[in-house]
Amino acid sequence: MVVQVIESSLHSDYPAHGGSLVSIGPVKDKYVNHSMDIDFGTVLNIMNMKAGILSPLKGFMDEADFYSVLEDQRLYNGVPWSMPYILDISSKDYATIKPGDSVGLYYRSELIAVIIAKGIFRYNKKDLCRKVFGTTSTEHPGVKRSMERSGISLAGDIIAANIPDIPFMDETLFPAQTREIFKERGWKKITGFQTRNVPHRGHESMQRSALRVSDGIFINPVIGKKKPGDYADNVILDSYRTLINSYYPAGRVLLSPLHYEMSYGGPREAMIHAIMRKNFGCTHFVVGRDHAGVGDFYGPYDAQKNLESFELGIEIMKMDEVFYCKKCEELATVKDCPHGEYERIHFSGTMIRNTMRNELIPESYIFRKEVYDSIRIHVNRFQ
Repeated sequence: MVVQVIESSLHSDYPAHGGSLVSIGPVKDKYVNHSMDIDFGTVLNIMNMKAGILSPLKGFMDEADFYSVLEDQRLYNGVPWSMPYILDISSKDYATIKPGDSVGLYYRSELIAVIIAKGIFRYNKKDLCRKVFGTTSTEHPGVKRSMERSGISLAGDIIAANIPDIPFMDETLFPAQTREIFKERGWKKITGFQTRNVPHRGHESMQRSALRVSDGIFINPVIGKKKPGDYADNVILDSYRTLINSYYPAGRVLLSPLHYEMSYGGPREAMIHAIMRKNFGCTHFVVGRDHAGVGDFYGPYDAQKNLESFELGIEIMKMDEVFYCKKCEELATVKDCPHGEYERIHFSGTMIRNTMRNELIPESYIFRKEVYDSIRIHVNRFQ
């Protein structure tokens, strides 16, 4: 596979986005002026801010950052950032919270974080959807979720936060840990790989291409709430463990889950994915066909095109779609296969899921047998 790289200038220390990793301490003093409940997606956002995954964010956006992100894909200070991170509140909270208040954020009666309120602003939900997702259709899962919000947002910095007790935390690595592991292994060129699926041979081909030009790759699959029909978390992790242990050189791949709720924001979400892997310490990031997309809302390479306009401090590996060519009798891309569409078998999500649901034995060019077996043993394979 031919890999095209969008060049970026990289500081020798591989700094976090915005300059340095954010680190937020635990909750010690439980005194707060106001308490409010939050949903699980907000819990994950808080955890990822606490650990520096979402550096330079250390809280929920104020009005200036919010509108700057919507219009220019930059924070108000000019740092590239493409998705709004806001904390919606109820009309009741709007009437009672004042700037300077210490607000306790609770999930299922557990105090998750304390923020200092900076201000409250209203926003137009449809305008947010048009700017961020390129559509107001509620067929888009990110739009549907956004339209269910209140449209009233509380801005504030997180002054203390706790790590929630959630599944797979014993396998989860945060940026301070991954950076230390990369250093211990002597990796200088580190490629991050985003996925929300089990690994078919097309994914493997992309990862091998990255391995050929990197000291190591960081496979960072998303676990948590996704759209119906996406793979269950344990299935994704089991299948990747099998692939890594069976087919990749020892010490060349690091696997850790990313606790994160997908928005399926296509071009804009691809930027956030790249920034998160920069914060983990990666120097490169793979962006393939239809990255972070859903349905037909985005063109196949819109994410790559959007990233060309920004200097992120991480190099983007632009990869073409991998397909199986019946004439070549091997995996290929448009850059190395001359044959027409009638010879090509594409790795569509529908095809892969139908194989699983119907208990079909896939062709060897679709799945490694060991990987398929590791998926097949699970009764509940999908969310």
